[in-house]
Amino acid sequence: MAGMQTLVTEDARALAELASGLLLARISDALLARGSARVILAGGGTPRETYSLLAQGISEQRIPLSAVGWFLGDERWVPRDDPRSNEGMARSALLSKISAPEESIHGWNAATGDPVACARRYADDIAREMGGFGPDLLILGLGADGHTASLFPGATAFLPGGDRVPVGHDMPGVAAAVEAGADKGWRLTLCPQFLRTSRSVVFLVAGADKSAALRRVLAADPTTPGAWIRGESTFYVVTRDATGPERPNHGQEIRHA
Repeated sequence: MAGMQTLVTEDARALAELASGLLLARISDALLARGSARVILAGGGTPRETYSLLAQGISEQRIPLSAVGWFLGDERWVPRDDPRSNEGMARSALLSKISAPEESIHGWNAATGDPVACARRYADDIAREMGGFGPDLLILGLGADGHTASLFPGATAFLPGGDRVPVGHDMPGVAAAVEAGADKGWRLTLCPQFLRTSRSVVFLVAGADKSAALRRVLAADPTTPGAWIRGESTFYVVTRDATGPERPNHGQEIRHA
């Protein structure tokens, strides 16, 4: 299923229902094809309900959890028991509900030591666990400013090797620490070059405030970080209000609640 497809749903609940089924199918396909699945999870509020429904599907289909590895695409510089933690949200909404083995969960271990050293450790963990291959499934959100993961327009990234570079389409390497401004603080994120190695990419986008950013992403606007990430197949699962007055034309399919 190569290429791009935009799936438009009526509301957030319908998005969660459609997206959870799509994610479960992608995980099942990876297990069937390669015997394992490496999944990179998004944080934020939009995926929470999707993750809860995905947990139900994984349990019902008896997915072999020992064959699935779970990673976090980005993280705030907070411990995982902080309410703002992406890992904390993923654990409560999905991973704890399926009793995912602890060794299958690969968090950033944020808020310990130095952010750049933390990014270096995570890049090493990713390289070791992925074995030179890209992720089977990458789940992403989209901010109203067009950011995805913690790739913020105009921010500065600190690479594990010590280089300081603008956040951009061609940021090298696997992981970086991002100085995202006083209101956001330090962030940790996987880099565009690595994220683009994903077999399947699924964006979850809900809310009218995302409509301008979504239009830029679908138009491949080079100034919008969300437009930098596409995989072998890329799905945009979006609510109707997120499409704005102009409907997308990338394989649009409207699903009703």
